[in-house]
Amino acid sequence: MNDVTELVDLPDPAVQPLVHPLDLPEARRPFRISWLIAALTGPPVGLCVAALVWFASHSYVGPLLAGATLIGFGHLASRYFRAQAWEYIPRKRQDRQRPLPAAWELASGLVFAAALAAALLLLAYRLDRPDVAVEVREFTIGMGAAAAALVVIDFLGTLLRRPRSALFTLPAVVAVVVSIAVAYAILLDSARGPSATLWWGVGTMLVAGAGIGAWKLASSRSARG
Repeated sequence: MNDVTELVDLPDPAVQPLVHPLDLPEARRPFRISWLIAALTGPPVGLCVAALVWFASHSYVGPLLAGATLIGFGHLASRYFRAQAWEYIPRKRQDRQRPLPAAWELASGLVFAAALAAALLLLAYRLDRPDVAVEVREFTIGMGAAAAALVVIDFLGTLLRRPRSALFTLPAVVAVVVSIAVAYAILLDSARGPSATLWWGVGTMLVAGAGIGAWKLASSRSARG
């Protein structure tokens, strides 16, 4: 679409200079499809599918392929429809910063939370099987506990900066914390208390989280610069 202004009726730039696909009937459908695909094929859903495959089998390759395939193809499909929706609007008039409707963000947050909780609980029950060593369980639950702490910290930071966005991520935060607590009760013997292996898991996740945080900070500064 080289001359998009001849194909769709855009709002008067004097009245509405920036336009979003949801403003145009022609662009609304592909944008909705893109959002729906992204919500149903995101990392939590991919993790849930991988956990289901792992729960039903003893293979490590199958779960990785299943999760990666869902996430990868979902990302490509979502990107295709999203690009199709934005093509109706000239680049200089694209309203890329407009937040999604509240109902959409809430639905996305609920799907994220449900898939994440299901994946974590499936992983917990799979790790509880006799063929999994106790050390693996302890290391995994340590990583999970640290991840939950990082999620809560990130949520609090987002709550201070962007309260509206934080509220929509609250279901996912609750799902993570509750799921990790349930997994701890399933996998670990409370009489033993935290072991060195568990703390190694905590440390590993904290180091990974710090690395990801530093990378995101550097990327954002590079984008601004």
